[in-house]
Amino acid sequence: MIAIIDDHQLITASLSAALDGQGYSVVVPALTDVAQVTGQLTDVQPTVALLDLDLGGFGSGEDLLPVLLEMRTRVLMVSATDDDATIGRCLQAGAWGWVPKSSSLEVLLGALVKAAAGQPVLDEHTRADLIGVWRRRQASLAESLAPFERLSNREAVVLGLLVAGRSAERIATDSFVSIATIRTQIRAILLKLGTNSQLEAVALANQVGWHPPKVKEQG
Repeated sequence: MIAIIDDHQLITASLSAALDGQGYSVVVPALTDVAQVTGQLTDVQPTVALLDLDLGGFGSGEDLLPVLLEMRTRVLMVSATDDDATIGRCLQAGAWGWVPKSSSLEVLLGALVKAAAGQPVLDEHTRADLIGVWRRRQASLAESLAPFERLSNREAVVLGLLVAGRSAERIATDSFVSIATIRTQIRAILLKLGTNSQLEAVALANQVGWHPPKVKEQG
């Protein structure tokens, strides 16, 4: 059984017809919501799945990748992205291979037939290179976030409020502490992050994608 998970009807119809002509059973789940699609896939347990990473209004096809991998489905990703790290992330997770969205119908069909036969779609060198891009990005991200790990929980909360646009005075009022206490915490934040101002600290947090701890807001 081959599942085609794509929001482009021309692609799904063309591939379905071509695969059916070669004797393969094909299912095309209706892209309604993740739970319903997951249910359909669980019912049929596809051996191979063509998974578009950009499913339009449905969202990211990557959300379905863990579900398919748990079924031991050979997942062939198709995507228009030129971000090698995104592709590498999916391959690292266990995807069988990747084909550019710009590929011809013949190339997509050939890749699916290979996957159905248990044959590799990517050569080992290309696969290793793409996974390497993802690992290097992760290492770089971890290095960028390391200074934020040195913040105390309270300092992280204060920085999160600064990122959200709160002033030091507002943070002090909402936290029922003195402005002197908040300014002391802000100085500690700047020191640990190696920044010279609140604006620079906020900009750095946004640049590296840092997320503050969740707290129950007051006031």
